[in-house]
Amino acid sequence: MAVPSAEVVSVNVVGVGYVGVAICLASSAAGHRVAAIDNNLRRVDDLRADTNGRRPDEWADIRRAVADGLVDLYTSIETAPAADLWIVAVPTPLDDAGLPDTSNIEEAAKAIASVVTPNAVVILESTSYPGTTEKIFLPPFLEAGWTPGVDLFVGFSPERINPGSQNWTMKNIPKLVSGCTEECLKAVTEFYRTVVDDVRPMSSTYAAEMAKLYENSWRLVNIAFANEHEALCVSLGLDPWEISDACRTKPFGFYGFDPGPGAGGHCIPVDSGYLSHFAKSHDVGTPVLDSAISANHARPSVIVGRIHRQLAGSHPARVLVIGVAYKANIGDVRESPAIPILAALLEAGIEASYHDPHVPVLQLETGLLRSVPLTAETVTGYDCVAVLTAHDAVDWTLLRNSSAPIVDTRNVAAAIGGGQ
Repeated sequence: MAVPSAEVVSVNVVGVGYVGVAICLASSAAGHRVAAIDNNLRRVDDLRADTNGRRPDEWADIRRAVADGLVDLYTSIETAPAADLWIVAVPTPLDDAGLPDTSNIEEAAKAIASVVTPNAVVILESTSYPGTTEKIFLPPFLEAGWTPGVDLFVGFSPERINPGSQNWTMKNIPKLVSGCTEECLKAVTEFYRTVVDDVRPMSSTYAAEMAKLYENSWRLVNIAFANEHEALCVSLGLDPWEISDACRTKPFGFYGFDPGPGAGGHCIPVDSGYLSHFAKSHDVGTPVLDSAISANHARPSVIVGRIHRQLAGSHPARVLVIGVAYKANIGDVRESPAIPILAALLEAGIEASYHDPHVPVLQLETGLLRSVPLTAETVTGYDCVAVLTAHDAVDWTLLRNSSAPIVDTRNVAAAIGGGQ
């Protein structure tokens, strides 16, 4: 199949999370007919809800596209319309043992294989280890009698979504693409050239899969070292952000990473686990990566220790956590370090509350927590305030009214008049 740049095609997107939403919006903006498919009924109902602008969150654009008829919603692959092109962006988490869980990919492939039409393009965007596209995603289509590069075109393109960013969107982030055959690569490339500005074909699906794991694992290693450097600076009474900013003035050989409470989100900690597992399955050691993974897992405990030291034996103690999303200006709490931090505080008998303008309700194993208001009056009743996420919507000046010590993991001290 060829997808000329001027041709409008029908695109079915399987999985309506942050990645799927970005794909739907970019494809729709390019003029394609888009159907979004997700078996999470609550999410589909939420995206269909008419909020009339009363809910200005990160899902506002996709709600508007649905309301305007630019994106249609379905709750199963079987009930979705036929499509020229399918894009799979389902979750690929780590299981309880820290091992890759590719079951969502396999289930999506089986379902699509049962309804796909001749000459369709099927693209996997979900992150996984090298070999996933050709050993897990492709087999259901082979079993259904399709021949890649002849009557079906299968490829992999790793997602590079940056939630919350206004500068880097799916349209202007370079897009890596790959195919199971040369003809598959051609079809995948031609489609993405209608959607994004810069398409970079790669030699194989294996190479594209490895590129995704490497770029995010590289980030985790550097974040882990930034946190290690921050701990050393704190012990010496130095300002780690001052030192990091100074190092950034070097025009070569240094790329700045900021410390924090730990790396979270759907990519960095998960992709690193995928790469570590893949390396071990090939008898290759990754001691640097494994150390970074361990350091990232331990980082929330370091922050909890700092909070305890600031409490100095206060009993009963009240702690306010500001920000529980894994990064600023979004409501995503997947793998957020705030979760284990709050859990540890509650387990220690501390009365822990949180404020996050993007996360009104937070589900912990012990039950639900709700975001508390942040006002000049409410901040005065805490024994410690821990800044975990620096949302733009937070009025940091309100914390100046609090006499409580502040554990500042995001360098907002200048706005709040001091910190630890």
